[in-house]
Amino acid sequence: MRFQLLTACLLTVLTWHAAAESFSFTVLGKNGTPIVGVKAAGNDAALAQAQRDFAAMVRAATKIEDYRGGRGWFSLTLAIVGEDNTGEAEAAMAAHQLNRDILGDEGFLLHGQSNRKFILCAYSGRGVLNGVYKILEKTLGVVPPRPQAGLDYPERVTSSASITAPYWEKPAFDLRGLSLSSSLGWPRPAMDNWMSRNLMNFPGSSPQTFAGLYPSFSQYGFRQIMGGHTFHFWVPFKEFGETHPEYWPLIHGERTKQWYQGGQLALGNPEVIDLVVQRMLAYVDKYPTIEALSFGYNDNGKDGFGWGEDPLCLALDSPNDLPKPGSKRPRTWSTRYIKASNQIIARINQKYPKMKMHVYAYHWEMMQPPDCEVNPNLIVEFAPLYKCCVHAINDPNCPRNDLLAEWLTKWTEKTPNVYMRDYYFASPYVPLVTLDSLQKDLQFFRERKMLGIRPEIIPDAPDGQNLQGRDFAVWLRPSNYYERAWDASGLRYFALVRLAWNPDEPIEEIVNLFCRSYYGAKAGSLMAQYHLACDRNMMLSGHPGEPAKLQGDAERTDFINFGMYCSCWNWAVNIRGHSHRLFLTENRKHVGAAAMPLLEPLYQARQVAYQELNLLVLDRIEKDLDLMRQYLLFHGYQLKDESKTPEFLVQPSSGAVD
Repeated sequence: MRFQLLTACLLTVLTWHAAAESFSFTVLGKNGTPIVGVKAAGNDAALAQAQRDFAAMVRAATKIEDYRGGRGWFSLTLAIVGEDNTGEAEAAMAAHQLNRDILGDEGFLLHGQSNRKFILCAYSGRGVLNGVYKILEKTLGVVPPRPQAGLDYPERVTSSASITAPYWEKPAFDLRGLSLSSSLGWPRPAMDNWMSRNLMNFPGSSPQTFAGLYPSFSQYGFRQIMGGHTFHFWVPFKEFGETHPEYWPLIHGERTKQWYQGGQLALGNPEVIDLVVQRMLAYVDKYPTIEALSFGYNDNGKDGFGWGEDPLCLALDSPNDLPKPGSKRPRTWSTRYIKASNQIIARINQKYPKMKMHVYAYHWEMMQPPDCEVNPNLIVEFAPLYKCCVHAINDPNCPRNDLLAEWLTKWTEKTPNVYMRDYYFASPYVPLVTLDSLQKDLQFFRERKMLGIRPEIIPDAPDGQNLQGRDFAVWLRPSNYYERAWDASGLRYFALVRLAWNPDEPIEEIVNLFCRSYYGAKAGSLMAQYHLACDRNMMLSGHPGEPAKLQGDAERTDFINFGMYCSCWNWAVNIRGHSHRLFLTENRKHVGAAAMPLLEPLYQARQVAYQELNLLVLDRIEKDLDLMRQYLLFHGYQLKDESKTPEFLVQPSSGAVD
């Protein structure tokens, strides 16, 4: 009777259940606490972050403000195999015949030690973090949707799915990251938290920014791998330009003084190689936790990419670097660059055998693989600046991407240590890539056994840009530019990070997860319909299955390779061009009818937000609606908007644009 009375006094909002090896949540009382204690078995910074984030994310989802993950009827131990856990993690792995060869550094295992005791273990702190975030996703059904939203979910989670232990996963790629455009060396908590909670591990840095960033990396288990244009860092022109002009190439018979935009280094000069090795060794001595240095050439695009005709440099080239007779493909300078890079990393490895070094495959002149071996400790960043963002990279109907896929494949045949750097920042109103193409790209990268991806984007707030000083003023944008870019492309970035973990995750499930986490369950189901419909139109506008119709200078199309259905990088896509794609027509008379199927779920979702008086959801939907207004306006249409009803009318505006 006493048990029955006690039961009657309990309101079970959420269940944490451990019958046999089933794992889920329980909350006692209307304002109760999940009955689970979470503890970190060790002092690793990422373990401590995993314990904190477990509690923070449960607190945010359940709206139980006093939950801190302390003692409970059930327990979850977080452990790194071999560190401070008295053999429990090793025993858990052995019980299921798992090891580092199977799980890698970042796979994880949830093991039921008894019906009240569980252990989450991995071979790194990042692996434990991955496990925490996956467990919370599987049980609570929400994940952080975008950086500036943080853990501000629009509604309380009131039910929990269960996980049957043992449960283990591992990522498809070793490197999963984002490169924030021109961000300098200060921590970016909103972006870093979002990347970590969405299973990313590679924010990137450069020699110029590493000192300011790396102290924050350890708590997230982020990889300490450099990138960037770094020739001018290792051999500063201000320091050596007057005394050693021979460190820079001969261009048109003279030593160049274009030390950044316009020139490279004279890589055939042994003194240059000696100096770079000396300075890199000193840098590693100062920052011994670094995994990979960067030897990225300067950004350029003229005068033979700035490599020059110094005889010592020309001696590094191969006859195969020149285009075949009749071909319009560009000359490649990759052989010279990789031969010099091979020399440098080989000498670095004499002192630091595990050290790696980042190199570029960037710009037309450098994307073809070299006519030489590639040292296994080089990490190649394949950065197709002019990639079509409408089609998948291996779409045979897109000649531009088909060429890039050919070059990428040849790089991966020389070394598996290649990762993809795409460019996903454009007009703040334009979502650049389709979800279908994004998934096919990631599946292709996995087939090639690549290291992973780290595309360039802009942050979800101006503070993530971290730009100061005259040299970077050109990169600054108005404050709302960054937020608007994520309004337009946040779902794409979310899909990107999901597919980096598992390229086979169904697109519809990804969209539903994003919308449920960002708009709430009821409005989210309608917004998922809206986003999927928009994406379908964008995909169809690329004419899948149809050979591209080439345009422009026919003499150049065998290496420029783009057709009327293709789209190149972010300068070629503006809001007007995107609106043509979105509505599948360039005839403005047809835009109104094409817009109706897109607008209907959008207005229905807004109606739900009004009915539920959820101002957070309403604000997020209004941002999507405002983007749609912008797209329609470029075709000369305005919305007749009744703010609290789903009724709408698309009508030509007085300022119609033909």
